[in-house]
Amino acid sequence: MERICYNLSIKLERRVVMGVFLMLLSSLFFTLSTFFGKLVSNYTEMDAVVTSFVRYFLGATGLGAFMFFKGISFKPVMKKPVFIRSALNASALILLTASLNYTTITNANMIHLTYPVFVFLLARFVTGEKLKPSAFIYLFLILVGSYIVSDPHLKSINIGDLIAFTSAFFAGTSILYLTEARKTESSIIILFYLMFIGTFLNFPFVVEDIGLLSLDSAGIVLLAAGTGFLGQVFTTEGFKYVGSATGSMLSSSRMVMAAMMGYFFLSEPLNLRIISGIVLISIALLGVSGYFNVLAGKFHKNRDINKSQEAEK
Repeated sequence: MERICYNLSIKLERRVVMGVFLMLLSSLFFTLSTFFGKLVSNYTEMDAVVTSFVRYFLGATGLGAFMFFKGISFKPVMKKPVFIRSALNASALILLTASLNYTTITNANMIHLTYPVFVFLLARFVTGEKLKPSAFIYLFLILVGSYIVSDPHLKSINIGDLIAFTSAFFAGTSILYLTEARKTESSIIILFYLMFIGTFLNFPFVVEDIGLLSLDSAGIVLLAAGTGFLGQVFTTEGFKYVGSATGSMLSSSRMVMAAMMGYFFLSEPLNLRIISGIVLISIALLGVSGYFNVLAGKFHKNRDINKSQEAEK
């Protein structure tokens, strides 16, 4: 019996390690995608949005071909949540990549990652979930953190930071419809329609930019699209091994990665204001994800175990 329990604990530990590894990989590749997108904006004549179009186009083509040869049905069980989720998520990515034309990758990633708060705020209207009072505290921290990071002034509000914040709203709403879609659909159906619908939504914004693609610029665009697609894949796989609280905590590492990449490779600022914003937004994300509740539960459990052991003595 002890041997069986030991083997089970080893398997659980390996699953957790695998989940942590995959989630960190997803954060790295998502950050790299915005990094290469920023390079497209800085060093080519194209808009950074072209990178999201290429990601969706290649993703839809590849997944479509795979589903066709494997004989997987393209028909979703419930069309509405799948299509709405795809449109919202695609809009979020379009806005995120568009923000790279005007702001730093640090600000774009940090402000975009505030989307879990919108999940809490809008859950009641989409899924009927009640809003916890603590959500307002985390919302306040998110707003303060975003304000510190963007450092707005009445005469000089950064349009890129505003676009990134709007992308967070769309991303948060898409999560709610993803929850509904997962009740009836497989991951590959959800991912395919995200790529397929995203391709058509992106196209009007990149008609002129596609003609500007050359051998010199195509490499950077493909790197931005490819790393973004891999980030999506690693996120999908990572959440199979870790809970939402742990996954959200690991996803917040993207802010630190973006800040470091921006500082070392793009000469973006990394000062007390940015670090303070990272801390506040990270605390809010951990709170929204329920991570503090998980820690509190473990603390009380260990305390009860210690009390019982002392009572036995």
